[in-house]
Amino acid sequence: MEPWQHTYKDKLISAQAAAQLTISGQLVRLHIGKPPIPILDALAKRNGQLEDVTLIQCFPLYNHPIWNEPGYEQSFHLIVDYVGAGCRQGMQQHYVDFLPLDYPQYAKQVEDGRTNTWQADIFYGVVSPPDERGYCSFGNALWYNKDAARAATCFVAEVDPTFIRTHGDNWIHVSEIDYLVEETAPFPVGTAPPPVEERGTLEVIGEFAAGLIRDGDTVQMGIGAISEAIGLFLMDRNDLGIHSEIMTASHVELVKRGIATGKYKTSHQGKAVAAMVVGGADLEFVDNNPAFELYSVLYTNSLLNIAAQNHQVAVNSTLAIDLTGQAAAESLGPQMYSGIGGQMTFMMGAMYSHGGRSIMVLPSTAKRGQLSRIVPMLEPGSTLTTPRQYADYVVTEFGIVNLQGKTQRQRAEALIEIAHPDFQPELKAQARRMFWPV
Repeated sequence: MEPWQHTYKDKLISAQAAAQLTISGQLVRLHIGKPPIPILDALAKRNGQLEDVTLIQCFPLYNHPIWNEPGYEQSFHLIVDYVGAGCRQGMQQHYVDFLPLDYPQYAKQVEDGRTNTWQADIFYGVVSPPDERGYCSFGNALWYNKDAARAATCFVAEVDPTFIRTHGDNWIHVSEIDYLVEETAPFPVGTAPPPVEERGTLEVIGEFAAGLIRDGDTVQMGIGAISEAIGLFLMDRNDLGIHSEIMTASHVELVKRGIATGKYKTSHQGKAVAAMVVGGADLEFVDNNPAFELYSVLYTNSLLNIAAQNHQVAVNSTLAIDLTGQAAAESLGPQMYSGIGGQMTFMMGAMYSHGGRSIMVLPSTAKRGQLSRIVPMLEPGSTLTTPRQYADYVVTEFGIVNLQGKTQRQRAEALIEIAHPDFQPELKAQARRMFWPV
């Protein structure tokens, strides 16, 4: 028996015992996306016993009552730094607070001693079973899990036998884990397909956007149905590279088909690099595949690393864009729908990259054609995700425009051209009032 195997057995505790480790006044962090569900269940049952516990998670996907039902404020301050499906109701009801983060920049503030909210008292994570040398994996989502685990005073890990292993920096030794919990719960993965009526629109946008991506480019795509649609139209490209915050199902398929070879990447040549792989991707193909490398989001989203990658192309979606090119991808008004993520950083980095470019994609309308997503001004309270100076290509189902080098008037005219025809007359009238003499 290896020495780490003795250590492993000594560290085993129940989910209930793990939840008992939390005391009043502590800062507790949870694994991104999939939390350790049995531990979270046990922690939620301590509502009313604990006081002033701050609970932070990125992108909650598990619809747990602690995020979405009233009453948990007795014990918990609930915070997310990216809104996921598992906390959307709680965000709408204001049970959950939001922490605006640019991950690499925030990590620098921690390093410089300007804030200490990164360092948790307890990090409840999820890892794979250890390999023969005692190393565990954070599965398909490394993100900042390893950074949070190492910064925390206490690291408690649920052991999930379904977790994949990847190359890169996606590992941690049993010796670095304080306690292990072998109780686990099933967690659905994947995303629901878009409504049938939207699929045609998304495919048209995907084909337009894919036309801006050339052989040898390194591609970042954000999460969502439009990104997957773009991937459908990249199957005839050659030697694409991948450096992305999120590895989409389309990214994985491009590697699988020998289209994304990474041959011309400036760094990590021959490797597809990201901070996480979406659950709907072919994880069996990614598992222990040397073509894929996961690194901390603090590394993948570094503006310096993105800009240093030649021919980096950033493709991201937005909820709305105004006539000057300002994009709101996080909220409509004050209501949060997603988060900051890496959109602005990748768009900036791509534009500083030698031969790089940025592509913003969006359907022209929302609510089944009732609202235009191209608007004279963003709704009051909307969070500005990408400022207008970094707006490059914008794509809807009605075409492509390039906003670089254009004045406000020229931008308005260009964006109106790719707006839905039903809204063009009103947009033209508003643009005249805003940007031309009365």
